[in-house]
Amino acid sequence: MKTLESIREEKKLSAGKSVVTKKTMVFSKNPETACIIPVGTSLQVHFSGLNNAFIYFEYNGALRTSLTRSAYHYFSGFIKEPSLKALDSWERNGFCKSITGGKTEPDGFTPDGAPSWLLALEII
Repeated sequence: MKTLESIREEKKLSAGKSVVTKKTMVFSKNPETACIIPVGTSLQVHFSGLNNAFIYFEYNGALRTSLTRSAYHYFSGFIKEPSLKALDSWERNGFCKSITGGKTEPDGFTPDGAPSWLLALEII
């Protein structure tokens, strides 16, 4: 099983962002790494420079992923997925919000490594 450290370079992961779980998360697909992450668990999430559709975090020694677009539901510090109207407006105006709410260019990242929503949703 790969650790977060062993794939940091491969996935071009950002430095960690501290978050707290808002809901219980159940990982049961792989029996060897199945677990339940309780509400209120502190984690470090990482963004990938190669695949903005996922966020990465480690729990109990196993690497976990979550879809970026659903991070708002499970982790503190993320904003809700914007409407298509908002995305269109951001693209036309040359700025965009990131998945953590920071302001960035439509094809950019905030200082914490969070991608714009246009990147996270793979629109651009």
